[in-house]
This record gives sequence, C-alpha cells and structure tokens, in this order.
Amino acid sequence: MTYATHIDLYQLTSLIPHWDAGRADKKVWMSFFSRRLPKGHDGQTAREFIVACGMQRCLKLLSDLHFDEARINTLCQHPLLGPALTQRPDLIKALKDWRFTGEVWGVTEGELLWANPALDHKHQKLDFNGVRPSAMPPYLQVYTDLLTAKLIETPLLSIINHMSMVATKAAHLCRTAGLRPVLELGSRRTHIEAAVDAAVASYIGGVAGTSNVEAHHRFAVPVVGTMDHFAVQSWESPSLSIAESEKAFFKAFASAYPQSASLLVDTYDMFGQETGIRNAVRAAQEANVPLHGIRIDSQLSVATINQARHLLDELGASQAKIIVSGGVDEPLIKELEGVAVDVFGVGERLVTSADAPVGVGAVGKLAWIDGATSMKRAQGSGKATLPGPIQAFRGPQGDRLSLVPFQAIQQSFAWETLSHEAGERPLIQKLWDTNIHSDQTIYSYDAESLNKARTQCVLGLKEYTDLGRPQAVYLDSSLAQAIQDKCNS
Repeated sequence: MTYATHIDLYQLTSLIPHWDAGRADKKVWMSFFSRRLPKGHDGQTAREFIVACGMQRCLKLLSDLHFDEARINTLCQHPLLGPALTQRPDLIKALKDWRFTGEVWGVTEGELLWANPALDHKHQKLDFNGVRPSAMPPYLQVYTDLLTAKLIETPLLSIINHMSMVATKAAHLCRTAGLRPVLELGSRRTHIEAAVDAAVASYIGGVAGTSNVEAHHRFAVPVVGTMDHFAVQSWESPSLSIAESEKAFFKAFASAYPQSASLLVDTYDMFGQETGIRNAVRAAQEANVPLHGIRIDSQLSVATINQARHLLDELGASQAKIIVSGGVDEPLIKELEGVAVDVFGVGERLVTSADAPVGVGAVGKLAWIDGATSMKRAQGSGKATLPGPIQAFRGPQGDRLSLVPFQAIQQSFAWETLSHEAGERPLIQKLWDTNIHSDQTIYSYDAESLNKARTQCVLGLKEYTDLGRPQAVYLDSSLAQAIQDKCNS
C-alpha cells in the first residue's frame, strides 16, 4: 500500500478554502501532458519523441493511495496546516476515509508522443493575443472530484516523469544501437525503488534486459549479469600472483556457468601477456568450456575493441562475444558503429537520462470543472494549456487533438460522437472506471503487460518512421474555438 502523503504541501494548504466553500466535491477533469520535447544542457531539443510510460504503475498507485492514522496526526501537527485541519474535523474524517474514485483515460503504455506549439486546423501556430498553447496527446486524463484531484497530481507526475524519461532515453539508445542489444545496468546510480521503475521503463523502451534482480522478481523483466571487479579482486591471495588469482577465478566462474560464462577482463591489464583477455581464454580452455564472451568496462574506443576482437580470434575464441560497459551513451554507440561490439551495457546515462536530465517535463493541469472548460492562459509565456477532455487522433499529417463535448443530461463526456478521418486512429482510451469496477484489483506489470507495452513501442517507432517522423500536433476547429472563447472571456 502507498500513502497519500507523497504530495506537495500546497495541495493540502490550498484545499482548505475549497473545503470551506463547499467545492471539494466539484467534478473536475485533470490532464497530464508534456509541453515540449526534452531539452539538453545546451537548451536544444535532445529527443525526437517521448515514450509514454508508467500508465499501469499510475493505476496501481491510485488503487493503493490512502491516509493512515499516523500520517493524519503528522498533518495535524504541522505548524501551518495543522491548526487549519484541527478546526475542521469533517475534513480530517474525509481524508481518513479517502480512496480514489473516478475515471482514468490515457494512451497505451509504450505509445510514442511528441509535443510542439499547437497548430490550428490550417496548420498555423495558434496565438490569441500572446496566449500560445502547446499541444501533445495527454499521457493520462482523470475525471474525479476536486479533493481527489489535488491528492493525486504530485504522485502521478512523479511516476509519469521518471518512467517516461527513462523509457524515452532507452528507445533512443536502442534505435542508435540497431540490431545490437542494449542492457540496463544503472541500479546503483539512482534510488533503490526508482531503480526498479527504471528497469521496467527501460525494458518497455527496448532494452534486452536489466541487472536489477528485484525488477525481475516483481515484474518478470529479464535479468542479466556477468561478474564484477570486486569478485575478481577478492580471489587474490598472498600465495598467488595477480595473474594466477585472476585466472583461477575465471576458471571457477567458467566451470560454474559452462554454457554462458562472460568474463570481465579489465580488472588488471586487459591486453597483458598473463592477464585480461589472454587469461580469460586460458581459463575457459582449462575448464574445458567455450568462452561465451568478455566484458570490457574501460578504455572503450574503436582501436581497443578492434584489438580485443583480433586477439580473441587469434587465440581461437572467435565465438566469444564482446560486451562493453562504462560510460556508454549514444555518441559512443555511434562511434562504435561497424566495430565488433555485440552488446552495449548502459548504466547512469540511461537511468538518469544524463544528456536531458530534466526529462519529459510532464505537468498536471485542470482542464474542466463543474460543467465548464478551463485553461491556464499564461499570457506571453508559451505555457498556456488546452481546455477540456481531449481525444487524440494519429494520422498521416501528424496528431490531431479534438475537444470531447460534455453531455450535461447524462453527466458524462460524449467520446462516441467524435469521428476520425481516413488513416487516423484514436490514441486515448478508458483505462479504469471505479464507478463500474469499484472493487477491481489493479495489478502492476507482469510479463504479458510488459511485452504488450514493449511491442507498442516497437510499432510506434515503425509508425513514426513510416509517417516521415511527423512533429505536427494540430487542433481541430472545435478545440481551437474553445481556446479562443476562453481567451475572450
């Protein structure tokens, strides 16, 4: 279970006036989206697209969130919030009893998205007296009450921002690597729980496996590994030379894993006469097993890899694969194109998205309240948002966003009234509705859901290429008119 205190304090401090005014149960529509593609340290766009990731994780979170007695007591003891809460016992009770209710709409996990300034149906940039909204299909949209919306915004953004950032980086890495597998090895460079999410997101984004055992246990992400420098060094003994202890460990490891031994060869001297690659080949021969591969964790260059491949072939280990790790990123992968690298291991530069660490910049904004659309105008800033529930259609010209009308009599939104053009497909679907499935148990990822999301990413990459890498996101006339109406109101 996850506690509902994974929020920013202002969500609760600003709730108090709404509660006093009787507005906490007003129906609202929240939209979670990115305003633009990720940027690098130089301020330039660093990604061609975003991989939407974390949708299933968000649903699981919503099904778990709650307050316990200890956390309610903590809130009541806060110097700012506490006095306001203790004067409102009915609000305290509402928080104690609170669980998520509402509808969740979103894109399919693994879907490719892009964000740009909004274009109208004539493909001209929208600008209503300095109000210049950006446009991207939302990751998630939530129809719920105002109190709930305030409690879920921060934790949902935590998940969407982190997992989409990592999945996006993974997809770009894998696309650069082409047919050569990429492995995620970054657990020790991030928080212990973030490492599990990063492993899941990386796998959805296209990596072949992770080093994180917990991600394998919880979610069936394929887990991989070779050996570490610690293991090689810890075989050292006063009675043995460095070369002897290294070979002895290599031999013991190869004997333990006769069908898959990959040996780490740069603990001492990778090209030494008695150490490194030569020792790995000798050890495998003495263990009477094939050398499956070597891992090189330093000195990564075209010359080094060519030298290693030549030496392996010369020593009769032509079947041995070369795995590289240690500072691997897209520029190095490009540099090693055509060089005999079989597998790339990427750690910190993947899980931290080091070249674009701000990530996908997802935000959560109010788009509709109590029967009327709402938008943040942010005049002159370029940070204006889109009003209302949104359906997105993907077609040959890019993405088209359409406003979903509200049916006051049915107290619902008329998704079925929207039509799409030839060659378009809708991106937004209902993911969960507590009004229909109030007792539904929400499970997190498993092998089936992960592979479905992973396949969606692959299909999205192909679609993106087939469509000529479109970047346009335009609004149909109804949505553009709604924006103009809000700007004129």
